[in-house]
Formats: sequence, structure tokens, C-alpha cells
Amino acid sequence: MKFLKFILLCLFSQFTFGQNPYYYNIDRTNGLPSNSVYDIFQDSKGFMWFATGKGLCRYDGTTFKTYTSDNQTSKSGSCISEDSFGRIWYCNFDGYLYYVENGELKSLPQKESRGYIKYSIIKDKLFLMQLNGVIVYDLKSLKPIYFYPLTDINIRSTYSVGSKFYIVGDYIYEIDYPKKIKKHELSEDFKKNLEVPIVQVIKDELFIVSKYSNYYYTYKENKLTRKEFSNSFDFIQNVALTDNAPWLCTPNGIIKYENNKATYYFSEYNVSYIFKDKQQNYWISTLNNGLLFIQDFKNNFIPLDPKPTIFSPYNDQLLIGTENDLIYGLQLNDLSIKTVYKNNSNHPINQIIGNEKNQNIYFTASKFKILNQTNTITKETSTAVKDIKKIDDTYYAVAASGVCGLFKVGNQKSKWDAVFKKYYNVPNGFNESSIFRLNGKSTAFNSENNCIYYATNMGLKFVNLKDVNELKFQNKPLFITNLQAYKNVVYALSTSEELYKIDVNNKVTKVSIFEEHLKERFTKFKIQENSIFLFSTNGIIEYNLIDNKYRKILPLTSDLEVTDVAVIKNEIYFATSKGIIVKNKFKNKEFAKPELIVNEIKVNSVLQNEKSLNDLEYNQNNITVNFSVLSFNPNEKNSVLYKINDGNWNRLEINNRNLILSSVSPGDYKLYLKIDANYKTPIQQINFKINKPFWLNTFFLIYLGLIIIALAYTFYKYQIQKIEKKNQLLLDKINLEKNLNQSKLKAIKSQMNPHFFYNALNTIQSFILTNDKKQAVSYLSKFSTLTRTILEMSEKENITLSEEIKTLGLYLDIEKARFDEDFNYEINIGYGIDIENIKIPSMLLQPYVENAVKHGLLHKKGTKKVTIDFERIFDSLKITIDDNGIGRQKSAELKAIKNKDHLSFATEAMQNRIELLNQYKQQNIAINFEDKLNKNGQSSGTKVIIEIPITY
Repeated sequence: MKFLKFILLCLFSQFTFGQNPYYYNIDRTNGLPSNSVYDIFQDSKGFMWFATGKGLCRYDGTTFKTYTSDNQTSKSGSCISEDSFGRIWYCNFDGYLYYVENGELKSLPQKESRGYIKYSIIKDKLFLMQLNGVIVYDLKSLKPIYFYPLTDINIRSTYSVGSKFYIVGDYIYEIDYPKKIKKHELSEDFKKNLEVPIVQVIKDELFIVSKYSNYYYTYKENKLTRKEFSNSFDFIQNVALTDNAPWLCTPNGIIKYENNKATYYFSEYNVSYIFKDKQQNYWISTLNNGLLFIQDFKNNFIPLDPKPTIFSPYNDQLLIGTENDLIYGLQLNDLSIKTVYKNNSNHPINQIIGNEKNQNIYFTASKFKILNQTNTITKETSTAVKDIKKIDDTYYAVAASGVCGLFKVGNQKSKWDAVFKKYYNVPNGFNESSIFRLNGKSTAFNSENNCIYYATNMGLKFVNLKDVNELKFQNKPLFITNLQAYKNVVYALSTSEELYKIDVNNKVTKVSIFEEHLKERFTKFKIQENSIFLFSTNGIIEYNLIDNKYRKILPLTSDLEVTDVAVIKNEIYFATSKGIIVKNKFKNKEFAKPELIVNEIKVNSVLQNEKSLNDLEYNQNNITVNFSVLSFNPNEKNSVLYKINDGNWNRLEINNRNLILSSVSPGDYKLYLKIDANYKTPIQQINFKINKPFWLNTFFLIYLGLIIIALAYTFYKYQIQKIEKKNQLLLDKINLEKNLNQSKLKAIKSQMNPHFFYNALNTIQSFILTNDKKQAVSYLSKFSTLTRTILEMSEKENITLSEEIKTLGLYLDIEKARFDEDFNYEINIGYGIDIENIKIPSMLLQPYVENAVKHGLLHKKGTKKVTIDFERIFDSLKITIDDNGIGRQKSAELKAIKNKDHLSFATEAMQNRIELLNQYKQQNIAINFEDKLNKNGQSSGTKVIIEIPITY
């Protein structure tokens, strides 16, 4: 009903004016989990916390993070607070407590609930009302440590003051832990009328309000005093203490009650709470429209429909052009609004200026029009005027579509009369002089050098009292969208959003200070008094041309657009898409600077505290730093810079709030984080150390070095021993070859000994004496062939089996000549023996054959015979030398009689040679001797068996 009366009053008075300050609405479209918000709190780090219909959430100015748990009985709640351990608590409307710790929502173990009654945190204790008393919890262990029994069934509210916890029921109960509970009397009037009391503490006095009564109580020093409100309220659902005054939160707005006077705000909202943060911003929670963010209650907001587009000061009012061909007049004395001009063309007014001397208003909507002091249109033309600036009391500079020139409004004599006359055209109802037939966008006049500047589609033109010309920058045309004059210079904004300055000598320079200090691009600017107001997508920035300081004076959101700004006396007026915002130029406080907060640090996805970061293992090298940028300036976006040790600063993506360092090498690190801003910002430093793996530690390296040295020494000794062994083997081989050669030489000597030659020559001599020339020649031929063969074989290590058989045949033929016809020999070659390819050591068999003849057959009477058999057994060659002589034993006895010191060559030299051959050739030549016996046990000869591995 009150709201309806307010609307009727506004309609009757033709006002859409209210006393509300300008606010920013934060709701589900901005990420708020629910538009139903019951409580507001700011923690020690600066984060804002909200108890919503979807649970508890945290806000850093950009992002909402909601904390819920599967074991919640319900999510809606209130009474947010923080304990000394940094945990955030709240109570749901079922009366159960929950807290946020390490990024998770956890529940306090409770056996029962009395329903929603506020708890209190006092130092390191938590006081919680239950069905039959008060439980005191130790906050460190979260375990009950004391219980105060209470039988009062009419408990209605609780609160705390200092170290004491109070309960409002049939009495006021006072608990000063660990003392016993005290109770204080209450009046019957209090018990009767304050069924649901709401308690706030103002200084040292309690302020107690009933939800349904129009009076309240104060309680101090056990004295209860009843007081009346000066206004009546239908329903009070909460009381907040802000700016040392109680604020009554109602379904029809919020009421500041100060000095027994009520001031109403936001009557169209169902308000649940108001909170003032550390940055002196105000937050109002509503039950259906989310949050209202207010920078300053001293700012005024005037809703206006249709949307304002442009300002122009005029007399004692501010002319406001709108988007629907409507002009309002804002009265500067009381901020009331009157309609100056209204038309139904529905065209936006994009240019307006008031001339106080002739009391005319010039503006452009669908046409360019002149409005007189009786608010009547006196003239109009279809010329689309884009900009008009005053030169003197007689002329205005005009930039319009198709024409740029002068517009005459008075009859006083002017220095521009000659220029106007020179370019005067055929009159079309206006006193207009067209200097340029171009599309004009903006114009400005510099009174110091008497130059008028025109921004056209063909570049930046200027005209003075004598000349018309074009201005260029670095010999290139300038395409300008906006021109503004300030004292003796003109500022120009190009189509590429770069700002230029034109001095009195028409020298054009680029203004670099904005590029150096401002991170935001701007598409429009306006000079008012000594300030340049820059219009960016994120806000309006005021740059003071006197002290070169700048500040963001008005943040913008997606649903808030600013089209113009005006400074009149001590007030700054903003034309926005929602209406007119009025701020005091001097009392308007700056928005708080953003702050970087490190939330958590994870190592290999495991949460770590700062102490543990100084002793990380070599494989704990994946570091994730989660941080927040606290900034409660609407639509402000801040990027973050980081660097490691003395490296360069690197920029993270503007919405990225995680710095991930992967596979970091061992070492000591200093990680720096800071907000990228136009001003000096605090730097957050995080130190961490990743230890080297044990195999890279100094002691391990020393130990490893010693092991390597020992191994190297061992390897060195091994190599020396190996070389020595190799040399020894080489020496042994040389000795072996030497011995082998000596053995071979002995074999040659044995076959060419003087006794053999003597016998052979005697045989030849006997043939000659008996005149048996044929036998002598044959014998001599065989002897010479044998001699030559032995000499040739002495040069070879191995000979073919055919060569050996031939040599044996020659030898036996020569020996046969010594005997009578009773000596015979046989050489038998077994099946499968390739005598041309199988090789055996040279002069290996002949000594054994010689022994058979010389020692076995020589002393035998009767038939004498030597048989030599060659057989192949698998990969071995078996050679058998069989004689029917006197045997080895009898032969040894005869030799012993003749020469006691003689040693048989076959028994010593040849055995030694066989061993040398086996060692040198890595072969296995085997020799066996068999003594043959007859039936009587007497010796009947000797058999020598030689086995040689076959090699080709």
C-alpha cells in the first residue's frame, strides 16, 4: 500500500524521483546461486560470504563459490561468522551448524536441534542452544566441553556481548563461561508483546525489536526500557547495525532509524539484511532480487524513462536529451525533473546546447530545431547536426552531415563576420555559412589561436580568420570522432581510439600518458572543468589535467551504459541507461583497490601448508597456486602477473585464478604474484624449495665418486692383469712355438740323423759294389726324394694326408733295402678318407714308423712286417702303426745294455711335441701304445694308435 501511494505521488507530481542511492544489482545473472539471500558477512581476508537459498557461498568480486554437502538437512540459513582458526560458520534454518574448512563444507556433530536460534562464537568457544540447555564446544577440537541445563521452553533469541552469551526467554539468561548461569527478570509487557524479539548490540546497549510491534526496548545494566518508533511498521524481519545506527529490514525496503528519525530506501525490495564492508561499501540482501551493491549512500539516483542520451547546462537546470525525442530539465536545487520538450517522433536526441543569452535551445533529433524560452519550436531544418560549439555571442561552429561551417545566432559584431560572409550560401531559413561540403562528426574552437576544427570524413580540417587548411600527423590524414577544447589546446580522439593534442601552433602530438597508465581502451571522452572523462567499456575514468591524477569514478556493468557526463558546481551528473546518477565531486570516495589473496597451494594435487613448502622431495615438483583477486568494483577485471626468482613478469589470462608450475627442477624458488594495475600493487611472495634426489646430494656424490674411483682402480688393475695375462699368453705362445719348432727340428734330425744316412749310403755302396746299377740308381733316387721331401715339410705346419703317405712310403722303401726279402710293409686307407684335403701336423707319423723299424723289427728273426692303417671315425682320423717286432720291453732291455743314458725319441720328444701341438692348436691329439702278446704271453709286437681331429 505504501509503495502504491509512493507511485501515485510520483505520477501526480510528474516525477520519477526517489531518494535511493545508485546501486548495482547482483543476482543469478551474475553468478549468484540464488536470488534469495538471508545474511552477509566479510571474513578476515576480505571475501564476502552470503547465506542464500542454495547454501553458503563466497564472492571475490568476480566469482561465486558455493559450499554444500550431501549431509545437509537444508541449505538455506543465516548467522555467518568466522572463528579464530579461519573457519566460516553458518546455521541452516533447521538449526544445524556447518563450517567451511580447507575448501569443504563440514557439519558440527549435533545430536539434536531446537530449530533456528543464533549461535555465538566467543574467543575459542562456541555456544549453541539445544532443547534442554546450552552446549559449549571447544573450537579447536570441536567437542562439547560443558553443558548448561535450561528448562525454559520460551527461548526466543540469543546474542553475545563481549565474553558473555545471553538468552532471551522468560528471563534474560547470562552465561559467562565457565561460571554458573545467571538470570535477569523481564517485564510482563516484554514477554507479552515481543513474541519474536530481534536483538542487536549498539555500543554497550541492547536494541531489541519485535517483528510485529511498533516499539522497541533497550537493555543496559539489567534495566529494560520501552521506546516508541516515530513511524509505524507492518513487519520487521531483521535488524542490522551499520554506521552506528540500527537499520530495520522489512518486506518493503530498508529503514535507517537515527535520532528518532526514519529514512526509507528501496521500498520496492524485500530486504533481509544490510552490511558495510571494510572498503566502506554497502551490501543489501533481498529475498527475491539478490544483492544490492552501493558504493556510497550519499550518491543520488534518479530513475528516468526514456533513457537519457546527452546533457547541457542551461540556466539553473541541466537539460537532458533522451532517446525518444524528449527533453527534460533537471532542477539543480532540488533534483526535481520537468518536461521541457516532447515529441512523438521517437528519434534520439544526440546533440543539445542551451544559449542563456537569447534563451534558445538548439538540439538535433529527426531534425535540427530551435526551441525558444516558451518551449516552442521556432525553426527547424532537415540538416543532421552532429555537433555544435559556441564561438562567441554571435556564432556557433557546426559539424553536420554534408556541411561544416558557421551558424549565426546573434547580431553583435564579431571578428568572424568576414569568414561567415565569405562562405555564406543561399539561405534556407537559417543563418548558415558552409565552409566545407563534407560530412562533419565533431567540432571544437580554440579561443587562443582563433581556430575552428572540424572532424570530417576527409580528415581533420581547420579554419581561422585568414586560412582554411588540413591538419595531419606524420604526414598522414587524421580521422577524428570527437573534439574537445581545453584552455589553449584541443584534444582529438581518432577512429583507432588514440588521443591527440593540438596546440596553439597547430602542432599535433599523440597523448601517451593514457597509453602508459591506463589498461582500458576508451571510445569517447568529454572535458568538464579541469578533468577529462574517459568512457571505457568497464567504467568512467576521470583524469585531472591539473595534477595528472586519475580515478575510476563510475564502474559499468553489462546493463549499465553511460552516454554523457556533466560537472556543475560540486556535483557530477552521469546520463546512464537506468537514469541519472549524481555524485559529489569532492566527497565521492574512490573505489577500493583490488587485493590479491592466495587461497591454497597444492603440490602434486595435495594441499600443503607454507612450512612444508620449504622441504619438498624431488618428485614433488608440480605446484598449483590458487588465488583470488578481491575487487568489489562492478565489472572490474584484473589480470595477474607472476615471475619466478629474478625472471621476467608473465601475464596470466584475465579470468585464470590458478598458476600451474609443472615438472619444476630441484632448487630454491621465490614465486612473486601481483595484480596488473595502473598503480603500484603489493606483491605476494611464496617461497618453496625442492630438494635434489639423494643421488645428487653432495655426500652421495662424494660416496659415489669414491665408489667410481674404486671401480676405476679395480678396472685398471683388472686391465693390467688382463694385459699381463695376455702378454704371458703371448710369451707362452712364443715359447710354445719355440718348443714346437725345437720339437720339429728334433723330428727332422731324427729323420736325417747320421746313422740313417750312414745306413742308406752303405746300402747304395753295396749296390754299386755288386754292380747293381739299377738298384743303386733307384735307391739313390728315393733317398734324394725323401731328403728333399723332409726339407720341404719342415717349412710347413700341416701337410695333406697324401703327402704324409708318400713320405712314409719313401722311407719304408729305403729301410726295406737294408733288410733281406723278409721285410714287408702295408699302408691301408679306409673308406671315406679324403687324403688330398685332410691335413695332419707335418712329420708326426714318421718317427713312430722309424721306432717300429729300428727298435721293433731290426732285432727280430724271421718275417718282419709293418702295417699302417688310416680309418675315419666320425670327425677323427685314427692311424694305427702295427709291427710284429720284439716289443717295447725287449727293445728297452737291449738299449739298456748298449747305452744306459739313451732315451728314445718316441718316448720323450714326440710325446712332448704332441702336448705342444694340443696346447698351441687347441686340439686333442691322442696317442696310445699297445704291447701285443702271443698265446704264450710273449711279446709279438707293438701297436701305436694315433687319433687326430679332422680339420680341412
